[in-house]
Amino acid sequence: MEDNHNKLLVVTIICAVIMGTSAITKVISIDKASPKPAINILTSSDLEIKESSSFRENTDTTNSKQIKKVAPVVYTNGISALAYIAAGVNNDVVYLEHSSAKVLPVASMSKLVTAFAATDILSASTSITITELEAKAPPDGSGIRENETYSLGELLYPLLLNSSNIAAEALASSTMRSEFLELMSSYAWEIGMSTAHFADPSGVSPQNKASSRDLLALARYLYKFRPDILALTRNGTYSVSTTTDHDAHQFTSTHPFVADKNFLGGKTGRTPEAGDTMMTIMNINSVPVAIIVLGSNYGERGDDTKRIIDLIQPKVSP
Repeated sequence: MEDNHNKLLVVTIICAVIMGTSAITKVISIDKASPKPAINILTSSDLEIKESSSFRENTDTTNSKQIKKVAPVVYTNGISALAYIAAGVNNDVVYLEHSSAKVLPVASMSKLVTAFAATDILSASTSITITELEAKAPPDGSGIRENETYSLGELLYPLLLNSSNIAAEALASSTMRSEFLELMSSYAWEIGMSTAHFADPSGVSPQNKASSRDLLALARYLYKFRPDILALTRNGTYSVSTTTDHDAHQFTSTHPFVADKNFLGGKTGRTPEAGDTMMTIMNINSVPVAIIVLGSNYGERGDDTKRIIDLIQPKVSP
C-alpha cells in the first residue's frame, strides 16, 4: 500500500515538472515572438519640411476635427484649459490659477521667445532671405515665399501677427539654428522660465513646453523690459509694400482681443498636441494683468480668457 502511494507521488511530481517546463517554454516563445516597439525619433528636419494645415492659426483653414480631440473635458470654473493662471505683471498677486506648474506644449507662444532672442543678437536692418527649406515649414497665412528678402524689423510682423512658421525658421537660420535654439532656452531660464524647453523656433514641435507660471514670467519680462515686442502684437494688421526684395503683403493678427482698448499685448498658439494656447495681457481696473491658458479646447481660448477675466475682475484693484 505504501509502495503504491510512493509511486503515485513520484508520478505526480514528474507531471508537475513537465507542465512547468512546458509553460516556461511557452512564455519564452511568446516573448521572442513579440518584439519591443520601435522608438520614433523626431528630428529638426522632420519639423522643417512637414506640411500640415492643422498648424495654421487661421480658423477657416484649420483641421478642426483633428484638434478638437485634444482637450474635450471642461475643467474648473467652466474653463476648458488644462492649465491657466491670471496674475499681475507689475505685482506678485495671483488672482486665479489651475495646474499652473503643469508643463505642457505651448505651440506658437514660442515665437515670443524667438522674437526677443532674434532682436537681441541681430540688428533691425539685418537682411533675411527665405530659403527653399524654410518655405517648406508648416504653412501659415502670412503669404511670405521662397527667395523673398526682409529686414529683421519687417519679419517680426508675420512672426507675431500671422504666427508665421516660415518667419520663425528664417530667423533661427539667420545664424546657426542649433545655437539659436540653445539661446532661446538659455534666455527663457534666465528670465524665470525654469521648466521651459524649445526644440524649434515656431512651436510646431510638441517638445516646445512650459508651464503657465513659466509663461507668466515671460509676460512680466516682456512688459517690463521688452515693450517693443508687446507693441508689435497690438497691431491688428500690418502691411508691407512691393519692393525689389519682396511682394506686397498684409499681416493680420490671430489674437481675439487685439481690437480691445484694454489689450496690452499677447500671442496665440495652436497645434494638435497643444490644443489652443494663448497669452493675453490686459488692463483690468487700471492694473496690467497677464492671463495664460494652455490646452484649451479648439476655438475656446478666447472664451476661456474672457471667463477668467470675468472671474477675477472684482478682485483686481490698483
